[in-house]
Amino acid sequence: MKKFLSFLLTFTVTFLCVCFLNSQSTAASEEILLEEDFEKEGLPDGFKVIEGNASVVDGALELTSPSTSQPSRVIFSVGEDLGDYIFEADVSFKSAVDDGRWASLMYRIQDENYPYYQFAVRKGTAALNGIELALRTPSNTWDVQATNFYPEDFQYNETYRLKVIAKHDRVQQYINDQLVIDSDLVGTYLEGDLGFQVSGATVAFDNVKVTTSTQELPPLEESNAFLPEEPETNIVNAPTVISSEIPNQFDELEGVSSVLFPAELNDDGHVTVGGSTLTDILAVSKEKVIPVIQVDDPNAVEGVIDALQSTSINDVHILSANVDILENIKSAYPIARGAILYEKNHLNKHDLKKLVEDANMSRSFTVVLPEQHISIDNTHYFHTRAISVWGIGENAYDLIHAGVDGIISSNPAETTAVFENYPERTIVQRPIVVAHRGVPSLAPENTMAGYHLSYELGADLIETDVQRTKDGHLVIMHDTTVDRTTNGTGAVSELTLEEIRGLDAGSHFDEEFAGEKVPTFREFLEGFKGKDVLLLVELKGIGIEEQVLQEIIEVGMEENVVLQSFDMESVKKFREIAPQISVGYLYSASVPDSPEQRIQDAERMLNYATGIGARLNASYGSLSEESITYMRQRGLINMHWTFRSQEPFKDLLKKGLIGPITDYTQWLSDGPTFIETPIKKRNIKVGKSATIQAKTFVNYRMDRSENLETTLYSHDNDRYVDVTGNTITALAPGRAEVFAVHTFNMLDEDWNLVSKPIEVNVSK
Repeated sequence: MKKFLSFLLTFTVTFLCVCFLNSQSTAASEEILLEEDFEKEGLPDGFKVIEGNASVVDGALELTSPSTSQPSRVIFSVGEDLGDYIFEADVSFKSAVDDGRWASLMYRIQDENYPYYQFAVRKGTAALNGIELALRTPSNTWDVQATNFYPEDFQYNETYRLKVIAKHDRVQQYINDQLVIDSDLVGTYLEGDLGFQVSGATVAFDNVKVTTSTQELPPLEESNAFLPEEPETNIVNAPTVISSEIPNQFDELEGVSSVLFPAELNDDGHVTVGGSTLTDILAVSKEKVIPVIQVDDPNAVEGVIDALQSTSINDVHILSANVDILENIKSAYPIARGAILYEKNHLNKHDLKKLVEDANMSRSFTVVLPEQHISIDNTHYFHTRAISVWGIGENAYDLIHAGVDGIISSNPAETTAVFENYPERTIVQRPIVVAHRGVPSLAPENTMAGYHLSYELGADLIETDVQRTKDGHLVIMHDTTVDRTTNGTGAVSELTLEEIRGLDAGSHFDEEFAGEKVPTFREFLEGFKGKDVLLLVELKGIGIEEQVLQEIIEVGMEENVVLQSFDMESVKKFREIAPQISVGYLYSASVPDSPEQRIQDAERMLNYATGIGARLNASYGSLSEESITYMRQRGLINMHWTFRSQEPFKDLLKKGLIGPITDYTQWLSDGPTFIETPIKKRNIKVGKSATIQAKTFVNYRMDRSENLETTLYSHDNDRYVDVTGNTITALAPGRAEVFAVHTFNMLDEDWNLVSKPIEVNVSK
């Protein structure tokens, strides 16, 4: 287990680099400035308590802080004008107010107080900001310079070795000899004292060692995060292209994000791809394309892992029809993204359900289907469960119009050429609309009236919030109190079910809804059993996971539920007790300034998601075009909250957003989902014209379709035909592709819904 965790961390550091220090040679070349094991009673000479409580207990320096407003700090000096040093200590949490509380190594402390830098670790180190490089500023406020996470939370009474290597403006921070923060942001203060700090916890520090830091740290490694080139297209959120043909030169690929590498075990026991070793082909393709390694032979697993480790590839998909192979590779190389290859001749409802379960249990976010199993309905089934779909086939039009997220093609040049044939703002992939607490713009939030209205408006998922009452029942309520949304007052946890059910949850919105009750969780589940909608269930507190799951199972809704939480402990608990169900981690973060930083941030977040097996349901303000593209290219579907304004909604849809969570489901209700035309082919002689009144069937969310007149569109076919309105004039022998186009208005913007092309054959 320790080997597994150590390996994961190596590939999830904020800036990936190889540790260049050899501990034995360092010990020989650096001067030891201080060693302290706290075996004597009382604080050692030179150690000073700045605030709070600190004492030597059982051979360790123990700092105790009852809350964040009452930290404890101890400082010490190793000599004047020193700031380049290696500072390390054993750290052990004895207790903590919650998992957000932290301990730190402080360094370059000014004036025996602040400013200073610190290497902070939370008790919940698996959180996104579980590890920090932070500056305490001259105004006594925090400026967090960098964050990262550790693959597991620190455990009580377990010892972890923290180390800081500071040299000029460079610093590296380690946990158990694994690099977790690498930065050049410590140049404001170049010297100063050292110390320990604890906030909201009791933490023991021991085996403190400080040595000089004479060796230069290497230049800060550039991140190898990148965005492969996408095809030129007017399609909104077009599928990414994966080549199943390995090129002679990876630089020659155009519009291809990934390449499929079929791994085979040769007679010598080496894993090869074609005529090359997997190691060699990974090395030459690195940072040019995303490798998708197909592994069919269980005996090749060890060799694949060795190749990944030796090339330090952290941006990779593992494709297999064998779930055991995926699990074995991911257990040793957990940031490898899994993709399940489906090879059966049939794909029924049972198979769909099993694929979702296998994907979630193996922490794989992508299913790969042959072309005969690709349809709009099947793609939608997986999307509503936060699973992406790649299609294998050469009929790019069929795959594009089925809404897939990726196309695996043996002729990527022909596939990418198809992408150029569409008019501006063409939507082919149905956005997955999540009704936030029902439709709070039209009905009281978190009521059955609002939920049923959102269903009638065609929501794909209905989001809700679950809490537990004083007497142990699960009810639907967003706030911790009933004050805002009912005619009552008080905390949900301090009221009984009878008391809460006696409240009016509708009158505050409009008298039309007077008498609406606060639903129980079971009532919510039962209200949509057997209906074509998913339920997105957010837990508003920890400790209720098993009860929530029990009611889901009792009602028989496991297949129609997706779970999410802001609390990482709840996410991890659900991954443990319900690994077959999709789960999302809710969070909000700032968007970095530069495109390069945004791509690096997307890499870090995707590695985090892959490691924990959860989707990243971030606030929409956390998104950038780079992050949306990065996730789509790598097969991660997320749902983002909460759209209450049309401008950001419209802007992010154009950039490829697929899973908006909104208070305004009605904004998308009138937006059609797909278009069909009965006309598939037309033959015309040169010089003749034909008017095609393509009455297309336009399908909407609210279980209705209309037979509408459309216009025709043809891109760059003027060699063979001229298209004006609905009239086609044949110009020269050949074949042209003409689309039926329906233009509609949504979010105060015109969008185009396009049919599969009508084949026009021109003869003499």
